[in-house]
Amino acid sequence: MGGRAKGIANASVAIRDHWAIFNNIGGLAGIKKYTGQIAYNNRFGIANFQTFALGITAPVKVGAAGLSVSRFGDNLYSEQRIGLGYSHQIKNVSLGGKINYVQVSIQDLGSKGTLVFEFGGIARLSKEVLFGAHIYNFNQGVFNTALGEEEKLPVIMKAGISYQPLSALMINAETEKNIDLPATFKVGLEYEIVPQIYVRTGIQTQPMTNYFGVGFQPKRFHLNYALTTNNLLGISHHLSFTYQLGKK
Repeated sequence: MGGRAKGIANASVAIRDHWAIFNNIGGLAGIKKYTGQIAYNNRFGIANFQTFALGITAPVKVGAAGLSVSRFGDNLYSEQRIGLGYSHQIKNVSLGGKINYVQVSIQDLGSKGTLVFEFGGIARLSKEVLFGAHIYNFNQGVFNTALGEEEKLPVIMKAGISYQPLSALMINAETEKNIDLPATFKVGLEYEIVPQIYVRTGIQTQPMTNYFGVGFQPKRFHLNYALTTNNLLGISHHLSFTYQLGKK
């Protein structure tokens, strides 16, 4: 989630920022300011494939905590998620956990919900390199369908590195595996062309998708936009805005 992550092909598992409340709860530790953020995704120009998201993050006495809310879909089919997460840093390693309530609504069939747990962490391997890993739905939550059958939610695992050889350049690589689908490989690049203005690009396999993005990130707010292109499905747009409320 977030225009920054989208601009680098979602290779965000090793990034430590306020969007970690969505992308890898282990990266939330160490934030210094209260933030509120919103995001909007439109996939392939189809109104039914829209996602709206809201996040709030805050430093606490020990570590950092956050709330995430998102909705995908329309009146025919929709997915709602609300989550609470906490992250704490110990020396060079930050770890975090999050609990989500996931609800699926289908017209004429009603709504079903379940709890989903996730866990993640980021370790600093050197001054330039961070390693991140994350698992979603390790409790293997399921829905009970209208026919009395169980429908499993996907278990998704991610691992990757973030390499920053220069203060203005970041290169990320990541592998994501849904246990029921082939693995996806992602590579993304972010470059600060002038102070506070960033350009981004990336590529993802399974399916093959290209990503491009720009960002304007002064001290108080961050505005990020990303464009996704898929040869078969078309263009998707991603926009996010963050406002920082000050130091803890």
